[in-house]
Amino acid sequence: MRTTKLLYLSIFAATLFAQSPNPTVAILDFEGQGVSASEVQTLTERLRTEIGNTNAVRLIERKAVEKIMAEQGFQQSGCTNDECAAEVGQLLGVQFMISGSIGKMGDAFTIDAKMFSVETGETVRSKNATHKGDISGLLNEMQIMAWEIAGLEAPAKLKLKRAGSEATRTVAVMDFEARGITSQEAQTLTDRFTTALASTKKVVMVERGTMVDVLEEQGFESGGCASDECAAEVGAMLGVEYMISGAIGKLGETYTIDAKMFSVATGAAESMKSITYSGKVDGLIVEIESLAWEVLGLDPPKSIRRKQQQNSPNYAGMAPKEKSKSGALLRSMVVPGFGQFYSGKTKSAVGFLLLEAGMVAMAVKSSGDYANFNTDYDEHVLNYKAASNQEDIDNYTLLANQARASMNDSNGQLALFSGLAVGLWAVNTIHAFLTGPEIASNTLDKPYRLAYNPIQKQAQLSWEFSL
Repeated sequence: MRTTKLLYLSIFAATLFAQSPNPTVAILDFEGQGVSASEVQTLTERLRTEIGNTNAVRLIERKAVEKIMAEQGFQQSGCTNDECAAEVGQLLGVQFMISGSIGKMGDAFTIDAKMFSVETGETVRSKNATHKGDISGLLNEMQIMAWEIAGLEAPAKLKLKRAGSEATRTVAVMDFEARGITSQEAQTLTDRFTTALASTKKVVMVERGTMVDVLEEQGFESGGCASDECAAEVGAMLGVEYMISGAIGKLGETYTIDAKMFSVATGAAESMKSITYSGKVDGLIVEIESLAWEVLGLDPPKSIRRKQQQNSPNYAGMAPKEKSKSGALLRSMVVPGFGQFYSGKTKSAVGFLLLEAGMVAMAVKSSGDYANFNTDYDEHVLNYKAASNQEDIDNYTLLANQARASMNDSNGQLALFSGLAVGLWAVNTIHAFLTGPEIASNTLDKPYRLAYNPIQKQAQLSWEFSL
C-alpha cells in the first residue's frame, strides 16, 4: 500500500510538470549550524518564495516535499546528504534539488547552497554568501541567492537593499543630453559623473549596464529617454529612490552643464545645479567631478578644487590660494605664533607668542641688569683707586667684587633667556609647519612649480607662497 501511494504521487508530480518548459525543482529545508531550526525554516521559505518569482523554474510546494519525507520516515532536517535528497527528488519527479546550510561564525552568517541533477547527481550550480550584521539581513541574502542559484542576475533593488545600510540614497544616472558636443563626449562625461558620485560614498549607484537593459526592455535608447516622466518610470523599475538627468551644452567657447536630481516617488526636484566653464573641452572632466559632489549637497574635495584652479585660464592667479604648510612656516619665522594663527590654531598661537615675549622680556631685563652692575663696578674701582686708608680700600674692594659677581649672574641669565628665546622660535617654526594646512592633492607641500607662461610663451620655474 505504501509503495502504491508513492508511485501514484511520483506519477502525479511528473505529469504536473511534464508540460512546463522550465526545469522542475524542489527545495529541502537548509541545515542550520549555530542557527535555530525555526530561523532556518523561515529563511528557507523566503528562498522558496523568491525562486518562484524568478519564473525560471517550476517549483514543487513544500507540502508535497513534506509528504514524501513523511512517507519515507524522514524529517527534512534529517535528509542532509545528496543520496537522500536525490531519492526524494526521484519520488517527486523533479529534475533538480536544491539544498544547503546556514551557519554562524562569530558576528558573520554564511549561506551555502547548491542545485544538483536528480538523474545524474551532478552539481549544476553552487552559490555562497556572507553577511555581517543582524540575522534579519539574511532574508535579503536568501532572495538574492534564489536568483543566483537559478542562474539569473538578482534584481537591482535587492542588491541596492544589500548595500543600503552603508548609504542613505539609491541613485541611477541617465546619460546627459549632448548639445553642441558629440554624444561620445557626453557619454564619457556621464561616466565620469557617475564615478565621482560613487566616490562620495554617500549613495548607492545602479550600474549603467543594468539601466541600459531596462531602457531596451521599454524600447528606448539611453539618449531617447529625456523626459522626467520617462526617467521616473525607469527609476521605479530599477527600485531606486532618485534619478539624475542633465544636459551638457556649448555656446561659443563656453560650456554649460546642468544636472537635476529628483525623487522617483514624487517627481519633486531634490537638487538642481549648473556650471559654466570657459576653456578646453577636457577641462569639463574636472568640472563634472565637482558637479557630482555639489548635486549631493557636498563640498568638492581639495584635490578637485585644485585641479579647477590649474585649469583656470587666468594665469595671473587671481583665484584664492589654498593655505599651505609653507605659508605657516614663513609666517612663524617672522613672528612666533603667526603661522599658527594662519592655520587657525589660536591657542597654540597665543601660547607661543606669550612664551616668546616672556623669554625676550627676561633677556632684556638681564641685559639692563648687567649694564647697571657694570656701572656700579666701574664706580667702585675708581673709588678703590682714590682711597687712601685701609678701611676704605677693603670696603670698595668688597663692593667691586659684589658688582662683578652680579654682572656675571646677569650675563648668565642673558645667555640663558636668549638661548631659550631662539630655541622657542625654532620650535614654533617647526610646529607651524607640521600642524599647517594639508593640501589633499600633494603628499608634500611644494611651494615651487614648473608652468608654461602663455604670455611670454616659455616654461618658467616659480617659487611662491600664499599671503
